[in-house]
Amino acid sequence: MTTFANRASLTALTALAALAALPAHAALGGDVASVLRDGAALRASHAVTPFAAYDLHEATSPDGTVLREYVDKSGRVFALSWRGPGSPNVRALLGEHAAQYEAVRRRFSSHKVVNIDEPGFAVSIVKLPRGWHGQAVLPAAIPAGVARADLR
Repeated sequence: MTTFANRASLTALTALAALAALPAHAALGGDVASVLRDGAALRASHAVTPFAAYDLHEATSPDGTVLREYVDKSGRVFALSWRGPGSPNVRALLGEHAAQYEAVRRRFSSHKVVNIDEPGFAVSIVKLPRGWHGQAVLPAAIPAGVARADLR
């Protein structure tokens, strides 16, 4: 019985270690604490620029990927954008909206552009010759006085 308990403990520890190694991403609609974990997961420098209605968190990784996360004053991520030589884990960034994105992406799998613009969720991803650019927004969650065009 002791051998079984040791194996179970070892298996549990291995699973926990694997989960801890997974990069965390601030999902669209997530909280500000997840934004701070992103910088650590990307091993990125992190800067915060406060605005009247939101805070802009910008993380720059060593490979040049820039992740910008827009957090309202209540601490919720209402928009994010990225640009860089590679694509980040888009599913993780989109959180609960990932399935919606995947359904559209599958229909246009040969294209270098994915664009969804619905009342509750918008995402645009472009594969450029030298990298990726993307943006995701929860239009209904944009704070009053902030224009969607300001979120770049």
